[in-house]
Amino acid sequence: MLVYFFKEDLRFVFYFAAIPGIVGVLLLILFVREKAKIPFLRQSPGAPIGVRRSKKTVSSFFQDFSLIWRNKKLSTFFIASIIFSLGNSSDAFLILRAKNLGLTTVFTVLTYIVYNLTQTVLSTPMGKLSDKIGAKRVFEGGLLVFALVYFLFGFIKNPIFIWLLFPLYGIYIAATDGVSKAYLSEFITEKESGSYFGLYQSATAVSAFFASFMAGILWYKINPATTFYYGSIMAIFAFLILKFGKMFFVIPLSRRLPFGKEGDP
Repeated sequence: MLVYFFKEDLRFVFYFAAIPGIVGVLLLILFVREKAKIPFLRQSPGAPIGVRRSKKTVSSFFQDFSLIWRNKKLSTFFIASIIFSLGNSSDAFLILRAKNLGLTTVFTVLTYIVYNLTQTVLSTPMGKLSDKIGAKRVFEGGLLVFALVYFLFGFIKNPIFIWLLFPLYGIYIAATDGVSKAYLSEFITEKESGSYFGLYQSATAVSAFFASFMAGILWYKINPATTFYYGSIMAIFAFLILKFGKMFFVIPLSRRLPFGKEGDP
């Protein structure tokens, strides 16, 4: 509606879209307060009561990161996720590609809405499917869907196919977004979840930044299609590593791991 009302002037559309986020931040700052932490008793006998403090130092950060590589399946998943993220550029390139193929701004926005609806509708079924056949298999399927969608985004010449590709892209998101975290949780305990989820998000976010940087170079220096062929190749590479990488990434275990079960789902 905003696109139509402002006659496809996306600058004003983005200004209006930012308003809910700004309001949310203001509400968070003004009205949300964190509860005071309850003091804990020290474990040593006769020690005074005090608040248990746990500082996250640089050395402990690298210790957490090094522990990932002591678990063969977890390290394989991390490597595959990083490689995939190196090809998973911003969704803005999908919108630019739709425009590049001749789709109007209004129809481009509508196809993106269809993508979001597809993701929303299928997220719960994909979660249930991961419980049934394993999160790893669902995540692998999502990588293959991504590879197909990105290849076709580079291959097609007729914008009519955009109406098919955006829903397929929604299937990929539904099969990987929450499922990847579910698969990661199989290797860690609840106490460790904050550290390892943080490491995972940081590693993939940095990789995705470089993916968008590379996508921009390919788009302007070669041609738009190359951007998506690159993403497709990286997704296939990540799939192969996740599927067969544990046969090659053999990392000796020097001591018992703090992670959860070692077996595949």
